Amino acid sequence: MATTKCPYCWTSHKRGELHMRCGERCAHKGEAFPERQLRDGRCPHGVLPQSRRVCPHCGRELLREYVDSGGRNIAVIGSADSGKSTWVGVLVHEFQRGQVNERFTGMSLDLLGEESRVRYERDFNTPLFVHGRPLQQTRSASVSTPEPLMFSLRFRRSRRLGATRVAPVVTVFYDTAGEDVARAQQMDLLISYLDAAEGIILLLDPLQMPKVRDLVGTNGRRSGYTDQLHVVNRLGELLRERSSTPVDRRLPTPLAVALTKLDLLPDTLGPESPLRQPSRHVGGYDDGDGLDVHEEVRAWLNQWFDPAFDRSIANTFEVYRYFGLSALGAPPIDGNRLAPEGVHPYRLEDPMLWLLARFRAIKTMKGKR
Repeated sequence: MATTKCPYCWTSHKRGELHMRCGERCAHKGEAFPERQLRDGRCPHGVLPQSRRVCPHCGRELLREYVDSGGRNIAVIGSADSGKSTWVGVLVHEFQRGQVNERFTGMSLDLLGEESRVRYERDFNTPLFVHGRPLQQTRSASVSTPEPLMFSLRFRRSRRLGATRVAPVVTVFYDTAGEDVARAQQMDLLISYLDAAEGIILLLDPLQMPKVRDLVGTNGRRSGYTDQLHVVNRLGELLRERSSTPVDRRLPTPLAVALTKLDLLPDTLGPESPLRQPSRHVGGYDDGDGLDVHEEVRAWLNQWFDPAFDRSIANTFEVYRYFGLSALGAPPIDGNRLAPEGVHPYRLEDPMLWLLARFRAIKTMKGKR
């Protein structure tokens, strides 16, 4: 029987274990009961129940589209200033009405639930695309539990005899605070959340790397820095806490490692670098393009950061890939203003498309290398 992972408390439950609530006309209005107790579509008291399922652990309502489609939980982590919130906010915009939407015919993105719609408009869309200012840093999990941002991606798929169907992929994003990655005590609070993730996107801030800081400066950024190798080692430790994977085996959770702020790094890239070329992902994931970028970022990390980083990734994760991107396209003028040209992302979508291809939501194309 298929299981559902609650997007709020990250516990797993079989479909029959999910709860429902008695309806408005029931004398026990609001009372929860396991779905398996339904009889002819009615609650144990013989009345039509409320329609939504409820997590038996935390009591939060679960959207039907999330339950029925087997929602995918994706964790987005990275040290402070790596641009996690910005990446998520711009990604949703690009999949809804940006260039990514134009390259996938018939694709649509819909935010699910009032909480996700309100949160995206308030915390992402209005600051970035209305007021033109950078996003605020995410609050620590020690202050508040990470709230999910849920959305449904729909792709049209042709069937025999000319018929088409719409295949929804419900995705859940969590944005963790930078200090939670840096501090072991706060990071421990996120074990359940990481354990529930079916894909992890790790964003690397190049300005956390000494050689890059010496080259481009800090541009007024804070003085504290996080060792990116420590983040990877800590992530591996936490995932093994609840994993059934033997200690001599690599972890199976797909890991996308994305080097952010490419707009600051042109002097570190050769003229023929694939990171200087536009993405070739049109209508699917171009694996040849992805592998070219993967090898380029691997070489970049070995030269500009530390060869131990790649060795640690390779020995910890069974499936991983490197990416390079810029969420804004240009650095902000200051803490209150984006660049005059606004938001112009570059290769922002690549990590997400790779995960969607692994989930078989979009096709993988071999491409040319």
